[in-house]
Amino acid sequence: MAGTDSPSVISGRNPIAYSTSDPLALFIVQLLIIVCLCRLLHVFIRRLYQPSVISEIIGGILLGPTVLGRWKAFADNVFPKESLTNLNLVANFGLMLFLFMVGLELDPRILKRNFHRSLAISAAGIILPFGLGTATSYALYTILMDSEGTFSTFLLFCGVAMAITAFPVLARILTEQNLLKTTVGSIAISAAAIDDVISWCLLALVLALTNNSSGLSALWVFLVGAGWTIFVLLVVRPVYIWYLRRSGVLRGREPTQMVLFTTFVMVLISAYFTDIIGIHAIFGAFIIGIIVPHDGGFAIKVTEKLEDTVQIFFLPIYFALSGLKTNLSDLNDGKTWGLLVLICVVAFIGKIVGCSVAARFSKFTWRESLTIGFLMNCKGLVELIVLNIGLQAGVINTKIFTMMVVKALVTTFVTTPVVVWLYPPEYQMRIDDQGHEDDEEAKIDRGGANAGPPVSVLVVLSRIQQVPSIMTLLGYLHNQPDVSAVRKLAAPGTDADADAGMLATIRSGIYRPIRVFGLRLLEHTGRDSSVMQHYESAAQVATDPVMAMFRAFARVAHMAFHAALAYSDREHFVDNILNSAQDADAELTIVSAFGRNNNSSSSYNKHDIAASAAIVQKKLDKSTDAMTPGWFEGMGWGFSTEQQATLITTLFSKARNHVCVFIDCGLADSSDAAQVPDEEFAKALDGGTDKLPVSSGTILQAAQPSTVPGGVADDADPVHSDAPGAPAAQPADERRVPVVVVPFFGGPDDRQALRLAADLCTHAA
Repeated sequence: MAGTDSPSVISGRNPIAYSTSDPLALFIVQLLIIVCLCRLLHVFIRRLYQPSVISEIIGGILLGPTVLGRWKAFADNVFPKESLTNLNLVANFGLMLFLFMVGLELDPRILKRNFHRSLAISAAGIILPFGLGTATSYALYTILMDSEGTFSTFLLFCGVAMAITAFPVLARILTEQNLLKTTVGSIAISAAAIDDVISWCLLALVLALTNNSSGLSALWVFLVGAGWTIFVLLVVRPVYIWYLRRSGVLRGREPTQMVLFTTFVMVLISAYFTDIIGIHAIFGAFIIGIIVPHDGGFAIKVTEKLEDTVQIFFLPIYFALSGLKTNLSDLNDGKTWGLLVLICVVAFIGKIVGCSVAARFSKFTWRESLTIGFLMNCKGLVELIVLNIGLQAGVINTKIFTMMVVKALVTTFVTTPVVVWLYPPEYQMRIDDQGHEDDEEAKIDRGGANAGPPVSVLVVLSRIQQVPSIMTLLGYLHNQPDVSAVRKLAAPGTDADADAGMLATIRSGIYRPIRVFGLRLLEHTGRDSSVMQHYESAAQVATDPVMAMFRAFARVAHMAFHAALAYSDREHFVDNILNSAQDADAELTIVSAFGRNNNSSSSYNKHDIAASAAIVQKKLDKSTDAMTPGWFEGMGWGFSTEQQATLITTLFSKARNHVCVFIDCGLADSSDAAQVPDEEFAKALDGGTDKLPVSSGTILQAAQPSTVPGGVADDADPVHSDAPGAPAAQPADERRVPVVVVPFFGGPDDRQALRLAADLCTHAA
């Protein structure tokens, strides 16, 4: 083209023409098309419970010769053959980083979890598919390969392609479906981790055989690769961990640039070594990912530095290149379609039968066993990586590559719908992972023989800004006699008539201390780090800042406290709260909502309260099956009132115990700006919450503690300070007490609300 060498479109340059001296312009266009198409497809495909890898694979196929590649102008101008070299370089570099992230996800603690049962399921899920894959390879080789390559290498490759399980995709499916903390999910993720490690070792053996003409050379390549792995594990890893300990990052400190530089240099060196010995660069990156420790959340923090760039840009490029090599028009005869059906059937039978039978022998029910089998049959992007490596090495041709891509799509596509159908919530058995590290808190003396059974309260938290008000509320609810008050009342010179009743109550009354279960529930964002945080939540709870603050408060207040972290997407947020309440055997669940903006000192006015109550009422009237909108903005209650109302109404409709919605209007704040005028709150309350059904739950609005002379009289109006019967001012005995308003219409929830208000008034007086 005449305008190709022009420096600008103004002077006639073709904006998408490829130039070896300046390939950036076309690369940007290619990147925009790939990323936008994959993201657009995912908007629709996610409604079918599919992971993002499905949309990326389909997007690549659409860009290839199957659909858009048939249009010659598109193929020659947007994806010319000479430009694919740059795309391939970027894609392989991104693939190297992705395999490093896969290694980061493989926490050794996962491998140790239920190791014997997981090993049995993983072994069955490798041996049977591998055997069936090698048996099928003969038909594929004789009919489609035309005696190209070596049959022994092709046989091993087919076995590996059938035996592999996509650990990253499986982890996302389990997290999105809230199954990671169930017995089935725990076993499946452990077995998939073992499966992944073994499959990559087998693939390294296949590549060693492929890239070397003689068996002796292949053996040397494999032994050198194994020696490098041992060197990294036994020599590099201890030195690396020593360096990280000295840097303090294993104790929760944010990694410095020097720490990250050291880590990424190790990745590049290891990838370079495994590439030059004839295996592949991704294996070196994978090995370094495995040795990165997970203490103090370090592996998660390293993942956070990479994940968005890799997942948004690099992986779609890699799958687009796969799509450019995939041509569904090659499946153009009955013999090819018959072999495709055979491959899919073998893939289903090998994984599902092998893993399901092994799970059944491990004392799972048939429903649970079949669920594990379908989960282990998930292939996803790891299968695509294996297939691309095989195609690049010449082990398979484009027709077999296309058939295997279709097989990977089918097996991954059916995983989530079948698992949702096979393993609904009523059959799920969850792992009770409440914070057992806080068991020493339960040993605190609760008051001797007069202490009744503790009241279990589940408190749902997200951000650290919510903690002070919740602490203040629990401080008012904490039912424990004050020893200093007893000594003061019993001291000589006190008014015995005035204090006799109180002293007798404190000495002889039976009270129930509070046992608090703190649940910090955060939104699952779909990122790799979010998945890692989800299945490492039991270890993270010890260093979480919000739970650490609450733990310190509980020790000072002599209150039993148990902490837990959980990550949930929007569909399963309410279920997470209810499951935690069931695990904790909680009598009361306190959820903070409709509160004032924690980042602002402005008050939460009456219009907001009235609007919130009206929306809750509307939601309750409309349907009791409303879908929860999720935990937006990092579950910081930063989402709209409409979304919060939907969440609360769904929680009310599904709750099996008492639920208290805590509206923070500045309970722990000392500023006058945070105080809500009593009359305004009363009017707002009259305009909304008095219409709530008594069976739906309890809404507790806590305003800034105000100065009330001498406490509250029996017949005093709790809202208006000038109401008839209000006590006269007693400046000498002014105390700050909370304003508590309880709309009472009868029913179990209102009685619980009244009991809660009585406790607040008793302990604040």
